[in-house]
Amino acid sequence: MFIKQAVEGDKIALEKVLMEVNDFVFNLSLRMLGNISDAQDATQDILMKIMMKLSTFQNQSHFHTWVYRLASHYLIDYKKSMFAKHPLNFEFYANDIQAGYIDSPEELIGLNKEILAKELKLSCTNVMLQCLDPMSRCVFILGTMFKINSQLASEILDISAQNYR
Repeated sequence: MFIKQAVEGDKIALEKVLMEVNDFVFNLSLRMLGNISDAQDATQDILMKIMMKLSTFQNQSHFHTWVYRLASHYLIDYKKSMFAKHPLNFEFYANDIQAGYIDSPEELIGLNKEILAKELKLSCTNVMLQCLDPMSRCVFILGTMFKINSQLASEILDISAQNYR
C-alpha cells in the first residue's frame, strides 16, 4: 500500500490510496443513503476526510477497517441526504405498495418476470433500509450486505461485539 508515501506528500501515491477505497466507500454510502447523488456527494466528502486524516492512521488496524470506521461514522451522522430530510417509515411504504404503479397488466408484456422480481426485491430492501435509524442501517449493511464479522464490525462502529450482534 502507498499510505506512507501519500502521507509524505506523494500525490500519485495519494491518488492510488483514494482510488483503492473509492468503490467500497461509494457502495457503503449508496446503501446508507439510498440514492446515487447523495452517495456521490458523501463519497467525495469521505475521500476528503480520508485525505485530511491520513497522517493519523497508525497501523493499529487494517487500513480498510480505518476507512470503514471513518466512512461509517460520517454516514451515520450524515444529515444532507434526501431520506434524512424526509424520513421513510414502513407505513409510508405500505401505502405506496397498496397504491401500485402498474395501471394495466399490458404494461408488463415482454418484460422478464425474474428481472422484475429482482428489481422489486432490491427496491424493497433499499426502502426497508431507509426506514431504519442510521446506526441500525449501518449494522445491517456491514453484516448482511458486506459480510463483515461481528468482531470487525464492532471495531468499525466502536461498540462491543455483543452489542453489534
